[in-house]
Formats: sequence, structure tokens, C-alpha cells
Amino acid sequence: MHSNKLGHTLAAGVVVVAAFNTLAALSLPVNERRPSLVMTLLWLALLLAHAALYWRGDRARERFGLGAYVAAQAAMIFSIGLAGQLFPVGLALLMAFTAEVIVLAGARWGTIPITVGAISLFVVNSLIASDLYRAATAGLLLAITGVIAHAIAALLRGEGHAFPLAPQGSATPAADVVSLESADLTPRETEVLKALVSGARSSQIAAQLGITERTVKSHLANIYQKLGVDSRSAAVALAMQRRLV
Repeated sequence: MHSNKLGHTLAAGVVVVAAFNTLAALSLPVNERRPSLVMTLLWLALLLAHAALYWRGDRARERFGLGAYVAAQAAMIFSIGLAGQLFPVGLALLMAFTAEVIVLAGARWGTIPITVGAISLFVVNSLIASDLYRAATAGLLLAITGVIAHAIAALLRGEGHAFPLAPQGSATPAADVVSLESADLTPRETEVLKALVSGARSSQIAAQLGITERTVKSHLANIYQKLGVDSRSAAVALAMQRRLV
């Protein structure tokens, strides 16, 4: 599944969550427990902003980098939890987000660090807004999410171990290695791809290579076409998986 399709699917899911969460808050039969209209609208705004960031995820990652995108989404979910939607909405959102990050960056960051980061984020969120018991329960669910997401990511790439949990010392079989020559990348496209894998943004690549950002985007379009992908994250994953750089 390409990253933009994954982002659109997650965005649609969050919109549905926002709609039902708002309806539930407004129709709560116990007046004493019914949240104020201001708080309900705040939850709705945060959820819709979260969905919008998913929807435009590819563009956000290309402009600001994967790290900034992940930080922004994590901060959004953290804010939703602090605003009073920690369980079950906040937990469900973080589980989905953890799965997305593993699919997008598991090859670069590793499944375990991503899952541990998500658990740490939610435990802190839970301790601030709730209690230790719920924090521990959330940590268990997120750990399970990490395992499931790793398996899904491997299946999406048709492999048994798409994302190594730790650096591997064994060499990749020759049949699995695709050379730069077979990928038919020009020397300049190779330089751009290497910079891309290192996490550089388009503006940084342009400054590094002494070319315009528009030229960088043109090279990226050619790289995507030659590699058979449609996004920067997919190109990075393929390049690292097949050792193109």
C-alpha cells in the first residue's frame, strides 16, 4: 500500500471518529457528565486537524521531513489526550499512528524504537491525565500494535522480514540486490536519492547539490517513475530494502 493511500485511509477513519465522538458528547443522557460545547468543539477541531495532517501527509513529509511530521502528529494526539479524550479515542489514534510510522519508517528507524517511543509517549500522557493502571494497559496494547504493524508491513512488501528489529550483519543474497545500473538512475538522481535516504528535505538537497528546489523535485519525479513508486517515503524504503544506495 502506498503511503498516500494509507494516509487517506487513516484520515477518513479519523473523520468518522470525530463525527461519532461529537455526536456522543452532544447526546450524552447524563447532564452532569455531558462536556461543555466549547470542549466538544475543541475535540472536534483537534481530530479534524489530525485527519487533515494524515490527508496531506506526503506533502508535509516532503516539505518538512518525516521527523517533523511524526512530531506534529504525536503532539496532536498528546493534546487530544490532555483535552480529555485519552481513552478510548486517544489510545486508538496512537495505535493507528504507530502502525503508520512503522510502515513509513520501520526500515530506517526500526520497529522496536518506534513502538517504545509510542509507549513512552502514551505512558506520559496517561500519567498526566489518568493513572498508572491505565498507562500500563495502554503500553501493553501499543506493544501488540507494534508487533501487528511489523507483520503487516512485511506482508505489504511480500517478505518475511521487511524491517529488521536490529542491525543485521549477514549479507543480502545476490538475487535480492538491485544495482544502480539496473535501476537506470543518472549520477545526479543517485545523489538526490542518497540525500533523500539520509532524511534531507528538498530545500536541503538543493543547497547541498547547488541546484534549485524545482530541479530537485524534477529529479524526484524521475526517481519515483524509475523505481515504480509514488512518494518519497516509498522511494526511501525501496532504496534501503534493495540497497540502491
